[in-house]
Amino acid sequence: MYVEKRQIAVRVSQSGHDPTDGFFCLALAPAPPEEAGTLLELLNSPQRVIPLIRAEDGAVILLTRLNVDWVMAGERVEASLIYSMRGGTPREEPVVLHFMNGTTMDGLILMDAAATGSRASDFLNDSVDFYPVRTRLGTLFVNKSRVRETRLSTISPRWATQKESSVTLEP
Repeated sequence: MYVEKRQIAVRVSQSGHDPTDGFFCLALAPAPPEEAGTLLELLNSPQRVIPLIRAEDGAVILLTRLNVDWVMAGERVEASLIYSMRGGTPREEPVVLHFMNGTTMDGLILMDAAATGSRASDFLNDSVDFYPVRTRLGTLFVNKSRVRETRLSTISPRWATQKESSVTLEP
């Protein structure tokens, strides 16, 4: 069965490589249960390999999902295609992430208010692989298996009150 899909602009980071700009394809609503309707659903799907259409030359790269450090949606991507929180406005928890490749990043974990458990550790122990983190770059979807350590912070980063910047790509 053919499922109509829509390209969304993304920037993908993999360990040892510069971030790559390109496009993922998402099923248009209403999406069949086996098809992802949002970027976060795609990243947390059972698919082991996700096709990326590279922006620079249109080449199709098959990314092994669990080897991706993080993904960021382009700034012109509709919010409804990025992720949805069941509980409405997400709760934010300030953290510093230490990735397996030695890089660090400060940000705010965006936790679904409807999810069970109110602690960051409960949220991170959930079964999904990717979770949203608001950073100075924009909102990233971080792969739990690529993070060596998450340090909880008592204060939000200074940039957190500023407007997010993001990658600008057009499908």
